[in-house]
Amino acid sequence: MDYESFIGAFGDVPTNLAGEYGQLFIFHAEDFGAWYRRVRDAHQREVDGGVAGMTDADLAEHGMVRLPKDADGEYIRIGDVMDGYGKTIEVVELRYERSGWVLISRDGSGWVCTIAFEHHHAPTVEDVLRALTDEVWNRCCEGATASDSGIDELVAECAAKLRLAGEDE
Repeated sequence: MDYESFIGAFGDVPTNLAGEYGQLFIFHAEDFGAWYRRVRDAHQREVDGGVAGMTDADLAEHGMVRLPKDADGEYIRIGDVMDGYGKTIEVVELRYERSGWVLISRDGSGWVCTIAFEHHHAPTVEDVLRALTDEVWNRCCEGATASDSGIDELVAECAAKLRLAGEDE
């Protein structure tokens, strides 16, 4: 069975729904209801349930593209803040080129390998403490003494990341 596309249904607004006075629209209830049902049904087929099973060619036929994903399989969108290659970037543009998706950051840099990035998450207190204990453990395993291990600098760095509620600054 050949189904109507969402873009086709949405764009096929009955002429008596299209107003000639700017934002003023005149609706005939029967025409609006029929058009609304066509748009809703096409949307449910293509967007709510059908997109996952569509090929890239099927998507393109309907004027859609599959967004790139990060290392965790999350979709990347414009405005997302991403961590990758030792940098944190804000995605201001997405381009699809011959080599695949390209992330464009605020400074104009382009990054081709989207799966090298993860969505940025501000570190929690647990993250900071885990990094501290991991580093202390690694330095102890290397046989460093307290005086030559740089632990004091590590603690100062960790303290700068943590702010206790009510602590005077």
